[in-house]
Amino acid sequence: MIDQKKHLLTIGKQIEHLKSKGIAFDLVSEKDAFSYLQNESHFFKLIAYRKNYQKYEYGDHAGQYIHLEFGDLEDLTEIDRFLRSVLLQLSLDVEYYAKMKILTVIEEHHEDGYQIVVDFMDYLKDVNKYGKVNEFERCKNDLERNRTSPYCGELVKKYSPNYPVWVFMEIVPFGRTISFYKFCGDRYHDREMIREHYLLKTCKDIRNAAAHNNCILNDLHLHTAKYRVNPLVAQVLCQIPTISKSSRNKRMSNIRLQQIVSLLYMHNKIVTSEKVHQAASLLLHALDQRFFIHDYHNNSLIYESFVFLHKIIDWWF
Repeated sequence: MIDQKKHLLTIGKQIEHLKSKGIAFDLVSEKDAFSYLQNESHFFKLIAYRKNYQKYEYGDHAGQYIHLEFGDLEDLTEIDRFLRSVLLQLSLDVEYYAKMKILTVIEEHHEDGYQIVVDFMDYLKDVNKYGKVNEFERCKNDLERNRTSPYCGELVKKYSPNYPVWVFMEIVPFGRTISFYKFCGDRYHDREMIREHYLLKTCKDIRNAAAHNNCILNDLHLHTAKYRVNPLVAQVLCQIPTISKSSRNKRMSNIRLQQIVSLLYMHNKIVTSEKVHQAASLLLHALDQRFFIHDYHNNSLIYESFVFLHKIIDWWF
């Protein structure tokens, strides 16, 4: 039986492997590359960004990457690190203001704050009748899991099992908040909240990727998105005069760009604080400037993706 396991390479061997794949060391010396791999980023994380580059199909260089420098991989690693920190902050803002909106809507409908939580839990019992996952038990576990938390354990001990909605919102995770958001949309026949609930799920996906330090910019290829762009996002994107229909359709067919743009849209829409919006704007414009420190004109996939995000940030923030 052939051993298909990939063995751990020393940093020296890693550099030799990169060179064998046609990756050049003109912008960054092999010595500096060794130091970077030793102290700044591990090999597997760095090479993930090679997916954005094409390979020679024929000739002496078949199988090697076209116009790919170690410096490109290093720069994309650093941009992605910055991007993840920005996306994480924006997603935390969105989560906070989604909860704020829920509480505002509940107050507008003169709820007492307790019955709506009871009704939501009963709704989860009904969901369980038709689904494979016991959402009711999962939600109970979400709540009880916090009993020993130094941050919200006292809330659980004080209010369990009769939670007012403002306490419930403090304890449940973002995913449960999103399902409660839709529940409120259905309860009050609020079509906008129902549509936003799907966008919040997208925000949660990109939040989780950022929080777990997953690479985000390592696959910018077209047609990777499973679903069409949310109508709310599509409608607003059409209003940006600097983005053509062709560019919009191409870039939004990439699942990662689609999720990033959805988060930017929700932040712009749901955050009511001007201070929070300004703070996000400063972060995004710093990120925008970081996109273009390195020259990616020889890679249209990366360059056009950065230009697309630049135009959105410039228009929305």
